[in-house]
Amino acid sequence: MKVEIENGKLVQVIDFMYGLKLARKQSRYRRRLIDLLKERAKIVEEDRIELLKEHSNKDENGEAIIINGKYDVIDMVAFNNDLKELYAEKVVIEGGDHREMIRTIKHTLKKFEDVEYEGQESEIYDYLCDQFKIDEEGEEE
Repeated sequence: MKVEIENGKLVQVIDFMYGLKLARKQSRYRRRLIDLLKERAKIVEEDRIELLKEHSNKDENGEAIIINGKYDVIDMVAFNNDLKELYAEKVVIEGGDHREMIRTIKHTLKKFEDVEYEGQESEIYDYLCDQFKIDEEGEEE
């Protein structure tokens, strides 16, 4: 089985998973998933800052100009297009070492099917259900 999560949804997924009340095995595998996603979120943030630097005006030393804590972006449209591309990329978690984690998280998400969510929580829960394919019978290897 393979799970893909968009870079742009990493933080919301992490926050959602933190909010679930879990015990034992489910809690351990949630922790592993969160650790994987946090690692990727850190890389995405580093890439976002590199994009900001790339799209900013430079000083005489070739460094990006920062005014009042914000990068002086030359072309916001180009920057936003590159950022959308970055956020659309996906982290892929495949079976192998992660097989049991994927199965456990899938089972955990099924367990919360009858819980009512609102707003962003609802959107993220639905997104995770789609990514973990909880409506599909059987489990892929």
